[in-house]
Amino acid sequence: MSHDGGGAGDRAAPARMDNRMSASSAEPVHVRFVRHGEVAERHKGTFYGGAEADLSEAGHAASLALAERLAQDPPHLIVASPLTRARMLAEELARHCGLQAEIDPAWTELDRGDWTHLRRAEIEDKTPGAIDRYLADPEAGAAPGGERESDLCHRVWPALDALAVRAPGKRAVVVAHGHVIRVVMRRLCGWGAVESLSRFVPYHAVVSARLWVDGRGELIDSPATDMPEALRRRP
Repeated sequence: MSHDGGGAGDRAAPARMDNRMSASSAEPVHVRFVRHGEVAERHKGTFYGGAEADLSEAGHAASLALAERLAQDPPHLIVASPLTRARMLAEELARHCGLQAEIDPAWTELDRGDWTHLRRAEIEDKTPGAIDRYLADPEAGAAPGGERESDLCHRVWPALDALAVRAPGKRAVVVAHGHVIRVVMRRLCGWGAVESLSRFVPYHAVVSARLWVDGRGELIDSPATDMPEALRRRP
């Protein structure tokens, strides 16, 4: 599952996993990538990104329920972003399964820099056209002081490689974030960055995949996707 990172920006296709179903001596790791629950109302529609954003009451309750459902097919390995909205779900799942959740900063959400906690209209007031430039080129149009698309890919993709190497033949759950799961799907499916921005998964989405140590990857199941709420134009 090696990659050179050369396509991590917007203009070239990303390094993709080889989806050919050739024979392999190693069994794949079966991974469920889970997005955290619904955030509190004050965070909705903002670029909270890699900052802490607490869950709504409904989001917290739904996270507890989802952890119980995920535990019905118990994983061997649970990994999570260190941000509380993801970690709480992972730790609840770990409690059900008698495991310890591993906290790995590689799965943290995209750092939005100067846009953190702002709404689209606030960003546009300060820098007209900034969001349209980002949508047209997520690499060059990234938030000032934040991570570029290539930074996110160079952080998440090696963690994906490591997961395939360390857990062949096992089941894993990774609790993470919308943009993190987006670039995982981007890697698996070979999407460009611009296309992938319309493939954002909703709260509590579960994306299933198989990963092989020799570089193959297969997306098994994913929910309906859409543009992130903070990026949508307001009527």
